[in-house]
Amino acid sequence: MALTKKNILLGNLGLDVSAPAEYIDDRATPNGQNMSINRNILIKRCGTTALGTSLGEEVMFITELLREGVRYVVRIGLTKIELLNQSNSTWASICPVLSPLTGTTNDAVSVATPLLSSERILCITNLVDNIRKYTGTGNTSDLGGTPPKAKYMVAYGSYLVLAYVDDGAYTRTMRVQWCDTGDCESWTLGTGVGNAGAIDLLEDGNDITGLNIFGNYLCVHKEGCIYLGYLVTTANVFQFDRKATGVGTICNNTIQNIGDSTQIFLARDGIRIFNGISAPLITSPISDELRESMNPKYIHKCWSIVVPELNEYWVGIAIGSQTSPDTVYKYNYVTGQCYKDLRAGVTAIGVFQKTTGSTWDNDSGTWDEATDRWDDYALSELNKTILLGDNLGNTTKVDNSVNNDNSIAITAFRDTKDFQVDGDKGRLARWLGMEIIAKGGSLTLSYSTNSGVNWITVETFALSSDFPSDDNPVMAYFDVVSSKIRFRFENSVLGETFALKDFIISYATREVRK
Repeated sequence: MALTKKNILLGNLGLDVSAPAEYIDDRATPNGQNMSINRNILIKRCGTTALGTSLGEEVMFITELLREGVRYVVRIGLTKIELLNQSNSTWASICPVLSPLTGTTNDAVSVATPLLSSERILCITNLVDNIRKYTGTGNTSDLGGTPPKAKYMVAYGSYLVLAYVDDGAYTRTMRVQWCDTGDCESWTLGTGVGNAGAIDLLEDGNDITGLNIFGNYLCVHKEGCIYLGYLVTTANVFQFDRKATGVGTICNNTIQNIGDSTQIFLARDGIRIFNGISAPLITSPISDELRESMNPKYIHKCWSIVVPELNEYWVGIAIGSQTSPDTVYKYNYVTGQCYKDLRAGVTAIGVFQKTTGSTWDNDSGTWDEATDRWDDYALSELNKTILLGDNLGNTTKVDNSVNNDNSIAITAFRDTKDFQVDGDKGRLARWLGMEIIAKGGSLTLSYSTNSGVNWITVETFALSSDFPSDDNPVMAYFDVVSSKIRFRFENSVLGETFALKDFIISYATREVRK
């Protein structure tokens, strides 16, 4: 029996759950978490560090207001609203003594930054309480002009636009309503003074599920269609055209724009991309998993963000028995690949623009353990820093210089496909070893011969700060006879990371399986 070596270059096709793991591409994975891709190399994702003290209750939303050249970072809880002091990383309340918020964890928050007196303000709504405003000074207060309560809001041009509104008499689930031009505190309808108005989108009889901007259009989602609105010169103010996409979002906070020409969102059957006419599913082979695994009871708690420096759309979703959006699907909208993170308890995500860059002295960990580049864009001044809020009130920031999640070890792993003897899937093989090209802290190698049901650990290897040469790889030895085998590369050690470039499997062909 001749010894065969199979070289697996990590082209990284991402998650593929469209077929049994023996039938997917060698470079794809049927399972994995907390791994990222950097120049086609698999790397344990970076960690997070605490940003100030806890809010003391679930963080519902994190947002940023840019007003007169000053950036204000705000986190919103169930009853509290707080402002970040970037200079000392502390949070301060901007709520009155008597809290204006009374929503529950089931009442999603929506925000917008419309114009008031030609300056941007921050508006906050949850359909339960009066719309709140923050002007950059003092506490938040009720938005003037007695606007209706609303589930969704967005700033469009010189208008604050609301959708799914409660006007005190009825909850109008198909209504879109807007203020007077340039005055988000003027909402009087039907007086002939001003042009505040409303329209009910009744064509399909379904409730509005989302509101956003799409290029130059106002974009209104329902589960079965999408409306595009635009300004007109008549008394109607807005005109809405219905696009028969057959789908729309199921959660407003999953809507994100990729440039001006495409909009990505979570639909009932997976992640879809709207191009102004149709909204096909993404090409990544994870749609079956999303459709079959999403927990419908907690869809309203989903969150999302676009990370442009990675060309990625992140969406947090409650999967299976999860009650919060712990599972994060990271879709690369350039390559079409998708990966997963596990971020337990995260309920909100946002960004803020750093005022200073990282320095050599404030970098944590050792140089040998680092897998990122010192001149990476994410470390630079004015980069958008990702903030995460959780159900305990903690706010953390994504930090490329640390390898833990707020001092808790990250469990990161990548499974391979089920390898079989090439061209003869019914034949046994004697799997004998592996050459590994990896660097970092340490790496644990395990294998499974029953499609990932049970795992056997081979060894935990100490790694070096550089990739080993081709002549001196990390060597793993085992002796297993089976018709198929998959491998797991894992690191869950506090403060450690690893990067994996490729690996080579050694095996000898045996007899045909009985």
